[in-house]
Amino acid sequence: MGTPAPSDPTKPPDHAWWNSRFVLPGLMLMSTIPFWFVHTPPLIDLLAHIGRYHVQLHLADSPALQLNWDFHWQLVGNLGVELLIVPLAHMFGLERTVWLIALALPVLMIWAIGRISRAMHGQLTPFAIAAVWFAMAYPFQLGFVNYWLAVSLAFHVFASWVEAARKESSVIRPLLFAAAACLVWLAHAYGWVILVVLVGAFELCRNWTRAPRAWPAMALTILRNCWPVLIPAVLMVVWRQDTGGASTGHFLDMGTKTLGLVWTLRDQNIWLDTLSLLLAIGLLYFGIRSRDARLNPPLLVGAATCLILILLMPGQMFGSVYADVRLWPIVFIVGLTAIAPLDRMPRGSAVVAGMALAVFAVRIVAMAVGFTAYDAGFAQHLQALNQVPRGASIAVLTRPSICEQWRAPRVAHLGSLAIVRRDAFVNSQWDASGGQQLLTPLRARGTDFNADPSQYIQLLPGDCDGDLSATLAHRVAQIPRDRFDYVWLLDVDASQLAILPGLQRLYRDDRSALYAFSKG
Repeated sequence: MGTPAPSDPTKPPDHAWWNSRFVLPGLMLMSTIPFWFVHTPPLIDLLAHIGRYHVQLHLADSPALQLNWDFHWQLVGNLGVELLIVPLAHMFGLERTVWLIALALPVLMIWAIGRISRAMHGQLTPFAIAAVWFAMAYPFQLGFVNYWLAVSLAFHVFASWVEAARKESSVIRPLLFAAAACLVWLAHAYGWVILVVLVGAFELCRNWTRAPRAWPAMALTILRNCWPVLIPAVLMVVWRQDTGGASTGHFLDMGTKTLGLVWTLRDQNIWLDTLSLLLAIGLLYFGIRSRDARLNPPLLVGAATCLILILLMPGQMFGSVYADVRLWPIVFIVGLTAIAPLDRMPRGSAVVAGMALAVFAVRIVAMAVGFTAYDAGFAQHLQALNQVPRGASIAVLTRPSICEQWRAPRVAHLGSLAIVRRDAFVNSQWDASGGQQLLTPLRARGTDFNADPSQYIQLLPGDCDGDLSATLAHRVAQIPRDRFDYVWLLDVDASQLAILPGLQRLYRDDRSALYAFSKG
């Protein structure tokens, strides 16, 4: 006989301020503040995606783009924002649309956290407010926008699944969930995996029996209930038939997995981010060990399953990097949302809720200040494009990630905005394999400067600062001049550079410089 549905909500504390109908919308509104003061969202990979979106939209009517790029639609589990861009860019323009989508993703995630908390506990718990810290975690800061969109959608679909489990079944409901699961997969396949994990955990706990003899029947029941969210497995098989040279590797790299944990909340300040992570770990420990808290079994099983996936998955899968460590925020979101305080700890609940809200507010202020500084730097560096004609070919060079401080400069893909504003070619787009590639760089094919990571200057950790003139001169000499017209240095102290042979400087600011190859 199955156990009672573990998702039955507890009675929320009377008059708890964190259950006010204004708290969740307030958290959602707060998450938008860092974007109020920026033109270009400083999300690292998103800057490259903007260039791809521009080619996607304008390749057919731009001879310059046709010379430099190729773009072909195909069915892949990584199309979330690409599909949103098509209608929205025609209404708002490309760069404003990207800004709106970046602003909306944390809002969508926080709303989903609130829905799951209320579906499972009947309230927005203080621990769910702490989970909101991870709505703008490092995968979001890295600009993994398709992944973040898919995870947010997966959370919403899961919340709907839990709510629907308490209602009478209907013929159309499985079809709706099958369609929703396909939509999540289309946004990003990893989001669909998270959806399967959560729904599977819910149905396992809902139908669990201790008798081993009943396990086969229990498994069949779970599969019968879960089939709508498993439909995208067919799409996955079709997609992966064309894997090409998709890179999968870095198995059991525990050092990187541990670093991914440390970086889970990496953003503007190492002390604030590390303290926030330690507080989240402390809340998880307290909630799991305390007798004054109720644990939701499906969410705990879901969080534990994601943790196991982190340990077992390779670091690179189907050509996607950070395949394993991008799950760390999910472990925290699901694990914290699994915890609800009992009625006998009202004062402790108020302390947790107040602390969670205060930490989120401080993080938002720090992020807003940091984003504003990034945007000012971007605007300054992008003035170099005033010297560049349409259709130009630009070799971008920047310092590698080993040179970054905790607060990264986030300019590795800033050069891709030259695609948007000048229909240019740059060497910092990806030339991916394995059935994920929509955009193909053409201009420098057959050279070492056709795609990412050719924009990174090869440096040792101790050589990151100071005079890079000799290193840059060597790297510039390797650039094929029949393919490129300009060299754009980013995150380099150009004031310390000697005259680079064969180059004419057109623009310089404190951390960037633009050069044209000398004629003759």
